[in-house]
Amino acid sequence: MALLLLKWVFFLLSVGMVSYFGWKKPAILPSLLAGAVAFDISITWFPPLGPLGSQLNSLARLLTVGIIGAALWRLGREPEKRQELKAILTHFMTRALLIYFAVGAFSLLYSIDRGKTVGELIRLFTLFLLYLGICLLGERKHALLPLQVVHWVGVALVPLTLYEGITKHFIWRGYLAEGEIARVNATFVDPNILARYLVLAIVANLILQYLNDVTWKRGVYFGALLGLLGALAITLSRSGILTLVIVLTLLILFIPRKRMVLPIGLLGLIGAVIVALQPAVRERLLTIKIGFGALGEQRAYLWKVSRAMFIDHPIFGVGLGGFEKMFLTPRYIIYKTVIPYVQGVTLSHTTILTIAAELGLMGLAALAWVWFALVRVLLAARRIVSLPANCEGTTHQVRTGKDDLNRGRLEQYLPVVGYFLWIVAVFISSQAEARFFEDPIIWLSMGMMFCLSDGGGSKQRHESKIAAR
Repeated sequence: MALLLLKWVFFLLSVGMVSYFGWKKPAILPSLLAGAVAFDISITWFPPLGPLGSQLNSLARLLTVGIIGAALWRLGREPEKRQELKAILTHFMTRALLIYFAVGAFSLLYSIDRGKTVGELIRLFTLFLLYLGICLLGERKHALLPLQVVHWVGVALVPLTLYEGITKHFIWRGYLAEGEIARVNATFVDPNILARYLVLAIVANLILQYLNDVTWKRGVYFGALLGLLGALAITLSRSGILTLVIVLTLLILFIPRKRMVLPIGLLGLIGAVIVALQPAVRERLLTIKIGFGALGEQRAYLWKVSRAMFIDHPIFGVGLGGFEKMFLTPRYIIYKTVIPYVQGVTLSHTTILTIAAELGLMGLAALAWVWFALVRVLLAARRIVSLPANCEGTTHQVRTGKDDLNRGRLEQYLPVVGYFLWIVAVFISSQAEARFFEDPIIWLSMGMMFCLSDGGGSKQRHESKIAAR
């Protein structure tokens, strides 16, 4: 009884916090969401909520509802926000997302599991509303705040990760500690999802470190970077390590500066030392060279089934969310007979193959269009940095003006790079653990990219006018 009371107290305090920020400081809500994503364990902190449980049973979901509610409130009270909404809906990135949603909605006509398709469409629409809410509430002056929150939350999880790795005493989902290899999960539902978040924190660290000119603070950031890398190694996540390598390579390409290359190079050197000194880490990584069959009998089986479904339904797929129903339907038992069956495996965990199986070439084309829109936003931000700085005045004034202007451009461009790489990291990781479009970080990142893009220019001018008043 006492435990249930504590859960209700925590839930009501959480609702109060979200309501307060939604009323007084709605621009802070996206950053709170970035931190709340790290606490899958919060589903054990909330009391039974009945029908509301599917939408409010974790901190991340509660904040999602809070962001949507705060955005709707401001739309109703501020005519300027309604004008902003029109600009958001006509932006090419928003249109790309709507195209993907339309492809999923079209699959309702032929889906093998229409009930599941409706459920997936509701979830996609809710996350799309989250994206719109972040576009409406986000402000450029808070562009770095989600990066800072993810970074420091990731750092705060390092001691817990080390504790679990050393003692094999997990604070929840203790079955993960059984066996010879204990793969830590901290506050996450799965070790690979923890590894994903640590990669996001590493990206945020490098962006923030690059923008910081104070020597001792850069030293603190580098120390935190080493802690994050150590925690990532303890997760023994192959997908996490692979994701980190790809993301760091892209970061060097997007920001080809010595100031960025140096910490990444040191990080790579220390990572190599960790791999050399830790046999468990080394053995896990070496299995990637053997092929996907070494990554687990169940995962290899799912890949084969996904490919078989795509070959059978190449254009439209089996319907959004229809993978499991197609797999279990007796007349499609061929997927179990032609491909050696693995007991208990019914859901795909590879984003690209899942989309291919459920939405076919139409879904893959829609996904490619979303990526095209994201790259377009990134390139537009990069062009801003490379524009000439036209300043007038004395030589000293010109130099100072250019420095200030370039600094301002970098502070606009680098967060875009950070959020883009967050999306890349989640996408790569989702090839092993799903949760791509389902991850709130994706929609948070896209919303912040919009706020920092040309599409958010009118929003910025409006904010400046209010500040001037």
